[in-house]
Amino acid sequence: MQMHRYKISGRKLAVFALVAVFILGPGWSNAATPEVINIAWTGEYWSTLPFRVAADKGFFERENLHARFINFQATQLITNALMQGDIDYATTLAIAGAALRGLPLKIVGVVAKGTGYAIVSKREIETLKDLKGKKFALNSFGSAPDYAVYTFFSKSGLDPNKDVTFLTIGGTSARFAALVGGAVDATVVSSPFEYIAEQQGFRTLVSLKELAEYVNLPYAGVAVTQEKIAKDGGQIVKVLRALRAAMLFIREQRAASVELLAKTLKLNRAVADRFYPLYRELYNPELTISDSILEEFIAVSNFRLKSTEKDKELLKIQVLRDWSFAEKAKQ
Repeated sequence: MQMHRYKISGRKLAVFALVAVFILGPGWSNAATPEVINIAWTGEYWSTLPFRVAADKGFFERENLHARFINFQATQLITNALMQGDIDYATTLAIAGAALRGLPLKIVGVVAKGTGYAIVSKREIETLKDLKGKKFALNSFGSAPDYAVYTFFSKSGLDPNKDVTFLTIGGTSARFAALVGGAVDATVVSSPFEYIAEQQGFRTLVSLKELAEYVNLPYAGVAVTQEKIAKDGGQIVKVLRALRAAMLFIREQRAASVELLAKTLKLNRAVADRFYPLYRELYNPELTISDSILEEFIAVSNFRLKSTEKDKELLKIQVLRDWSFAEKAKQ
């Protein structure tokens, strides 16, 4: 696999913070000039492994596609780049909030179900009830991790408005530093960061699997603009077909997938092998999910608001998704 630097020149560079672009894939097709597609993400995680597999194992190439992966620092920057046509596809489904408020964006496929989060704590905290009266670190109020924790606590017998003191501290590294320094007693992390916490003597209080059973918020997939749908529907089908093939590969080829997981997340093989079955069950080769699950995005927009402040202008959940391309990709 070759890796190259890629730079967007001109005035559009000032519009969003482009960190890096990696050209992933086994090479150009000899049959015809491949279609170049620009895919935005906020980094490589277990949830985006199917994109890596689609590139490294030739599933994009089979569809005569050449994928360029662009790193962004925040979802809002991805939304801006989508709307301006600087990228073709986004892997984060957090754009749902903008779509529900009227931006012409749609989810066309879901790659990873569940939240992708785990909760880690000081060693002396052995059960969820032990968090009563304790301090808990979040990235920000109203975020997806906040929603996952708030919902999980509510469904597990804790009152998140009374039993726990939430502190907004920032990203995973900052939150974990607060835990290490004793400023907080627990925090939420993106898996597999719980392994790092365990190595330093902390406890995985709530595993990725446990949290995913309570909170169905989809973690990663494919989002596009309505303009893209109107112009490049055939290409969207190709992208989804490649990703579906990659997910089936992950499900069926454990050894190869564990190796890629270890490489992508910088884990040793034994650790990657431990996490593989957890992640495997959250990949979604069906590509579609029910509207009842998608409605959690509405909850994310409103759960921290008082009843009188609820956003009544959100569009119906049906405007958020278009499964027609996913259905064609499965044929």
